[in-house]
Amino acid sequence: MSRQPDSHESYAVAAGVLHWAAAILALSLLAIVLLVYVWARPVLTGGGQPTRPIPPQPRLQPDPATDIAAERALQRSRLDAYQWIDPAHTVARIPITRAMALVAAGQGAPAPASSAEPPR
Repeated sequence: MSRQPDSHESYAVAAGVLHWAAAILALSLLAIVLLVYVWARPVLTGGGQPTRPIPPQPRLQPDPATDIAAERALQRSRLDAYQWIDPAHTVARIPITRAMALVAAGQGAPAPASSAEPPR
């Protein structure tokens, strides 16, 4: 069994082995597809798992213009009225026009506490 120097590889193919290999690959692929189907079917159909509750409908504004007008009226009443801010009655809210008049007259905010270092 000496090899001839100018010979090439054999073109003979073992068709039986290739057919068995193809059959095994096809059956393996079929088994994988079936296993994924069996696993995914309960998940996709919701079987066996508790269903999540449906969220409530969104609460939409029936009349946004009325809501905006009410909010603006509330803000305007806060700007135009005297009111205590805290329960201890140490901080008060004054009307904006009165606050602007005090600031314009130079009586607005108290002078800052003196410190050892002058501001730069």
